[in-house]
Amino acid sequence: MNKQEMRMTGSGTAAMPPQAMPKDANETEVVDTRFGKVTVYRKNPVVFPNGLLGMPDKFEFCLTKFPSEKLARFKLLQSLDDLELSFITLPVEMDNAIIDKADIQTACKDLEIKADDLSMLLIVTVHRTSNAVRLSVNARAPIFINTPRRIATQYVFHNNKYQIQHMITM
Repeated sequence: MNKQEMRMTGSGTAAMPPQAMPKDANETEVVDTRFGKVTVYRKNPVVFPNGLLGMPDKFEFCLTKFPSEKLARFKLLQSLDDLELSFITLPVEMDNAIIDKADIQTACKDLEIKADDLSMLLIVTVHRTSNAVRLSVNARAPIFINTPRRIATQYVFHNNKYQIQHMITM
């Protein structure tokens, strides 16, 4: 796979589910994550009715800006059930270089999400070695969010076409 196939297409940001702006600062909370400090808003969360894979008891999350400007294209999926739990995610468009559009459309049909209502995230893994840092995304089990309803599902593709550790370039 060449670099063109690995890089994201478009702006690299899907239409993220907006959180209602808090009426005052008392409605927000600053959380010190392993990635840095982020501000979360507990009202209007993204809800995973079935939890995430391997974490069936974690239901409510919010999406925040990644605390590092150099990684601005990534978002932090912060658990509201366990403030020590967060995931680096990469928002992707329906047309992207990692997952075929037809497979995304099939998943949307399975999940009853209209294409216009879809926000999709890929969970990122950081691979550190003594001389490099590399990133991969889980292309086999992306997160599909019904944006207006703020309902999310980690969808596992039924084929082996996609890798759990699909390497990406910065």
